[in-house]
Amino acid sequence: MDYDADGRTDVVTGSYTGEFYLFRRQADGGFAQRELFVDESGATLMMPFDTIYSVTPELVDMDADGDLDLVVGNRSGPVQIVTNMGTRAAPKWSKEHRDLTTADGAPIEGSNAHHADWDGDGVRDLFVGSEGGEIRWYRNTAKNDAPRYAAGVQLLNAGNSGWEPEGSVPRHHGGRVKVHVTDWNEDGKADLLVGDVTWQESKLTPLTAAEEKTKQALERESADLKKRVKNAKDDNEKVAAQKSLKEVREKLHPLDRTKVHTHGFVWLYLRAGKPAR
Repeated sequence: MDYDADGRTDVVTGSYTGEFYLFRRQADGGFAQRELFVDESGATLMMPFDTIYSVTPELVDMDADGDLDLVVGNRSGPVQIVTNMGTRAAPKWSKEHRDLTTADGAPIEGSNAHHADWDGDGVRDLFVGSEGGEIRWYRNTAKNDAPRYAAGVQLLNAGNSGWEPEGSVPRHHGGRVKVHVTDWNEDGKADLLVGDVTWQESKLTPLTAAEEKTKQALERESADLKKRVKNAKDDNEKVAAQKSLKEVREKLHPLDRTKVHTHGFVWLYLRAGKPAR
């Protein structure tokens, strides 16, 4: 998106720890080094990590004042709105942020938030992804500059939580989904692009009899240490047990015969039926 209204497409990203980054497009087509978003006081704009993490930004004019505001999805709490106190070409982010809610005051939560017109009435609606893989649509029953969101309607069910063999083609989208609305095949209907996280596993060579015996002994020791951590009488005893437990887990890890692989896929869901209008 064009962050600073200079006619070039820039890149804006969120982060796990709550900061936002801008990569400005240069005249030669390359990108400049990253810049941190800062608030109106000049401090780094950062969502409170103790309650909000893995933030995903969308820039959209929420109050029709001609600049772009920040809509923040995340994995742990309500979607947030950060108002642009500056201009379209020189954004200045408010130190304050507020929860995005429905017209009834219910919090809207989503791993990302995206605005697009789903029902063809000329008004931007709200879409959110989720940690579990559901996609929800919140119809805007008012105006773009003063949205009122109806209760959420689930468009896609939860993602696939099971692990499949490494190298296989998933049968269903996974979790931590991010949604984007577009008319992919230009048939006049809004479709869904959905990014996800999935896990697949592969099996290593079986353990020898001696290795299996070692593994069983370590698993028993690990179980005992977990009990010691739970039942510790003071902090010193608890810390000592936690240290021993970490050492045992490090010895167990090479004996695990299942290797987990993390992947991300993009899914296309074409909308059926007639165009909305």
